[in-house]
Amino acid sequence: MDGNDVRAVGGSPAQARKVWVSSFLGATIEFYDFSIYSTASALVLAPLFFSGVSPSVGLTLSFATLAIGYAARPIGAVVFGHFGDRVGRKSTLIATIVLMAVATFLIGCLPTTAQIGVAAPVLLVLLRLLQGISVGGEWGGSVVLTTEHSSARRRGLMGSATMTGASAGVLLGFVAYAIMVPLSGDGFMTWGWRVPFWVTVVLFALAFYMRLKVDETPVMKTLQAEAPTERRELPITALLTRYPGTVMLAAGVFVGAFMLQQVMISFFVSYGVSDLGQTQSAMINASMIGVAVSFVAIPLAGLLTDRFGRRRVLLTGIGLQTLNCLLIWPFLNSGDYGLILTSFCLVFLFHSLCYAPLAALYSELFPSSMRYTGVSMAYQVASLIGGFGPLFATLLIGAGLSPVWVIGLLLVGMLVSLGCALAMPRTDHVDLTEVGEKPAPAAVEETTR
Repeated sequence: MDGNDVRAVGGSPAQARKVWVSSFLGATIEFYDFSIYSTASALVLAPLFFSGVSPSVGLTLSFATLAIGYAARPIGAVVFGHFGDRVGRKSTLIATIVLMAVATFLIGCLPTTAQIGVAAPVLLVLLRLLQGISVGGEWGGSVVLTTEHSSARRRGLMGSATMTGASAGVLLGFVAYAIMVPLSGDGFMTWGWRVPFWVTVVLFALAFYMRLKVDETPVMKTLQAEAPTERRELPITALLTRYPGTVMLAAGVFVGAFMLQQVMISFFVSYGVSDLGQTQSAMINASMIGVAVSFVAIPLAGLLTDRFGRRRVLLTGIGLQTLNCLLIWPFLNSGDYGLILTSFCLVFLFHSLCYAPLAALYSELFPSSMRYTGVSMAYQVASLIGGFGPLFATLLIGAGLSPVWVIGLLLVGMLVSLGCALAMPRTDHVDLTEVGEKPAPAAVEETTR
């Protein structure tokens, strides 16, 4: 990237690069922490925290705690969105990573049910709620921070910092368990699973340092000067009063892709070990390689959104992922590890095309006074619905149904996203520097391409 491409509105290229790195690292720690919980829920939480029930019920309860984190995300979107739109993007984002680091570290310290009884799963759920609240405020704020610091013609690439960081965090989470499973050996169920949770302290220190180095966005500074806090309507009130349809449409475009990704990295990892005869390491490695594909593909997809538009790239990704649903089960059920690996790689490649457009697209849909809240709510509503995918998949299998029904569930999600994407307006023309409510109505009224 050259200086002109990353020049911030009212800022310097050097500051824009700091913002990109800050958003990348912030998303890395948030999604690393969320990722290791997803992996732990598939591998260890059931026997350690739900040991008083049958293995199948324990696994269902384990995935239920995973879903609880997604249920808490909209709460974080409202709470941190309020402060992000009223107080500032930067200070709010510092608070989100502090909350995530504390909650994740404490999960790694929790005693099990065998040690303290029912208090163990209760504490696990409480800390999982804090994780969900944190992510609920982090993603939207990080996206807004980068897009508001970006030049218009590189908004897609700049916005991809958060998504690339999310992939890096998920990848690091898989790497952590890929290392700890063989390294800890028989000790994995006692102390080995805890180490990835404790490592979050190192990532937190890096992200916290970089976040302190960035400036508040020029858009937020203008908003604070022209529209003092006491004169502004509550962001969540304004959003739900005037833009409820926009929130639901924006959420809908990502529901299917989010659900599919979550089912792949949690449910099918567990199912591959329990029913398909694969080892834990084999399934974790397949997930890890798939996420590595998205780590490379997301910034490239961000560039494509700047060249061809958010909507075109999004529709392409959703279409390819919908067709790919028909290949997932035949590939996984084949028993051929090469096909299993191919399935994970295809899922994450097409996921990148669905994921990368969201930063710029969501930012362009909402006006500056409620942008943090709007972006956060749209994404977290999608994650709330899609995040229940692993739980629904487990319930389907628990009811004695074939995994083909899980694929059917994923297809329904993708078709919902396809319909919402077809209804999505073109937003590339929106000027994020405007203070007021011009951007969002203009975006909605614009002829779609």
